[in-house]
Amino acid sequence: MKLSTGLPVRCLAAALLVMVWAAGARAQQEQNWDALNARVDDFYHQGKVKEAVSAARELLRFAEANYGAATPNVAACLNKLAVLYEEQGNFAEAGPLFRRALEIREASGKDSAEIATSLNNLGALYADEGQYEQAEPLYQRALEIREKSLGVDNSDLATSLNNLAVLYDLEGREVEALPLYERALAVRERVSRPDDPDVAKSLLDLAGIYREQQRYEEAEPLYRRVLAIDEKASREKGGGDQGDLAATLDDLGTVYLGEGKYAEAEPIYKRAEALAKENFARDPLAATIYRNVARLDEAEGHYDKAEPLDLLALDILEQNFGENSAQLTPVLGSLSELLYLQGRYTEAATVLQRELQIQEKVLGANDPTIATMLDDFAALLLKTNHSAEAAQAEQRAKAIRSRAVSAQGSDPAN
Repeated sequence: MKLSTGLPVRCLAAALLVMVWAAGARAQQEQNWDALNARVDDFYHQGKVKEAVSAARELLRFAEANYGAATPNVAACLNKLAVLYEEQGNFAEAGPLFRRALEIREASGKDSAEIATSLNNLGALYADEGQYEQAEPLYQRALEIREKSLGVDNSDLATSLNNLAVLYDLEGREVEALPLYERALAVRERVSRPDDPDVAKSLLDLAGIYREQQRYEEAEPLYRRVLAIDEKASREKGGGDQGDLAATLDDLGTVYLGEGKYAEAEPIYKRAEALAKENFARDPLAATIYRNVARLDEAEGHYDKAEPLDLLALDILEQNFGENSAQLTPVLGSLSELLYLQGRYTEAATVLQRELQIQEKVLGANDPTIATMLDDFAALLLKTNHSAEAAQAEQRAKAIRSRAVSAQGSDPAN
């Protein structure tokens, strides 16, 4: 009897051909995916953010067409495009993409590193928008996931620790921020090079909170370490943008000033001032540096050197932010104090009055800070024999404090 084997053989061959074709198609799809991803990354690393956004949109369309609208690949594309939008300051476009990526990733029902990334990124967007209450639970949950899944030595864990610390710091919750900053630094020191930019950032953040708390002896060695990192980076780049180096020099000088180490502060401040004049003489950072150098001159009694620096700082800030910006208030306060120390009470009162007017617009006419400024203004008015105006200022300060006390004693439940 003759066996009929041709048909099964032909079917098997056809099936094998389909399998080979499908495998090739999948391989080509993955190659296209990798190439599009690399294109986005290349544009970004070249600083071409606009081109990177366009390429990321193309990548998203490819992922949706080839993998499905609710797949991990699409979530990754959404996250990448949202990060680029956020870098452009386009928060309105970034937010929905971050939320959609998080929704896709959470559909698995299990916590994962990808979910932690989405939580962290959405929290960062809210923080950038000043929506701290919305950012906090997202940061906290991202940290919890990373603590459970990544172990104690992981750079992503350090990022979560640092982000939550910065949020607390912005809210004035320094006591809660401090241990998180310390943990973030400890992790980064274990997993990164000593001169890694992330280590430098943690050193700066921790030093900054020590400085705010006037713990200058603890802040000083941290700033000195950052300075060494910045100096090395500057040498390797052959100069270029000197903003980070100048800012660190300024921070260290301010710590020395707080410690009363004027001799150590002077060369540090002078270096910062020289970098500012050479590289960014009309930028807000230059204004900050000039104002702080003026504080050293003032502390040493060199009022003739301090005043031109304060006036230069004021001019820069007016040019950058306008004549009624809240950015002007620190230098106006410093300039008023400097004029007072020289016995130039009328000029000091004029400058303080301008600061007061700006602060009233920013804080509101009944903020407790306004009461303190009114006390100072009244004292200056008395120095210039304006007794009636001084009495009015004192009365306003008293009324503000009375309202504050009354508000604290009220019971909204009744």
